[in-house]
Amino acid sequence: MSKIKTTLETLKKRLDSNNLLEVQQEDGYIEKVEMIFNPPATEDDLQKLPFSVPKDYEEFLRLHHGGLIFNSPEGGGGLKLLTVDEILEYRAIPGYEDYPANWFPVAYGYDGCYLIITDKKVGRGYLFWMETGNDFEDDMFLGMNFEDFLENIIMAQGSKFWEWGFRIPPTFNF
Repeated sequence: MSKIKTTLETLKKRLDSNNLLEVQQEDGYIEKVEMIFNPPATEDDLQKLPFSVPKDYEEFLRLHHGGLIFNSPEGGGGLKLLTVDEILEYRAIPGYEDYPANWFPVAYGYDGCYLIITDKKVGRGYLFWMETGNDFEDDMFLGMNFEDFLENIIMAQGSKFWEWGFRIPPTFNF
């Protein structure tokens, strides 16, 4: 079984009857968040894409044509996984014509930020995180593919794991 399919099936087993998942977030805050997955994309949907998507992302679309993960029913937020039509719609918004030609938003959330797929690969990675209002030179290369991103955001319970610093141990002089 593929990593995407295993990740999603395992997550779905943890959801309650209302598709809610109890998570512990920063500062010890506990809440129930929605995990909503759309039905699969059709071949017609996939044919609309103006670029060749990576195989792991295509597999996600074939399982779920977008969705909404880690959304607070009371406060919103979370990460909206875009459908093909939404990808094309976001790409066509005035002002976004400045995107590099090979950049496509595939998720939106966390106060107006975008998860970007590009054909620019470094190792297995091809994802960028684009903060609202930043120019392209300040965007963060995540160094991972979509299946790793999905697995990591689920393990991090919806937190922006890519912003976590690494703890640097103190220097000891004995």
